[in-house]
Amino acid sequence: MAYGAIAAGAISLLVAIGFGIGAVFYLIEMHYGARAAFAGTGGFFLALGLIGLVSGRVMLSRSAPPVPRPRRQMEMVKRAIAAPVATRLILGSSASGAARVDPVTQSLAAAAAVLLVGWVVAARFKRRPRDED
Repeated sequence: MAYGAIAAGAISLLVAIGFGIGAVFYLIEMHYGARAAFAGTGGFFLALGLIGLVSGRVMLSRSAPPVPRPRRQMEMVKRAIAAPVATRLILGSSASGAARVDPVTQSLAAAAAVLLVGWVVAARFKRRPRDED
């Protein structure tokens, strides 16, 4: 609904601009004639178009800002992963009773590992289509 209201508002604004241009054209035509009205409105749109083209060209010629590197996020992920793994390795898996994994999670992890290995093998030994003689 919101996008429809925005679209209707934009279309109405364009129609109002068109009526304004028509009124200016009529005003120029009444005072200076049809040729001056066509020349004035045509020149206005020519200048507007050239300004748009030049400004767009200038914007495109500027270098893009560098892509931000996710260093901080990667450090957070490393800390989040490294701390529990180090704790489990130091204390041993029997020390943490809450870290027991249920059979469903074990089977899903095994299936994911099998799929990963299959994907790597398939990518490694990818067959090329035979050329038909």
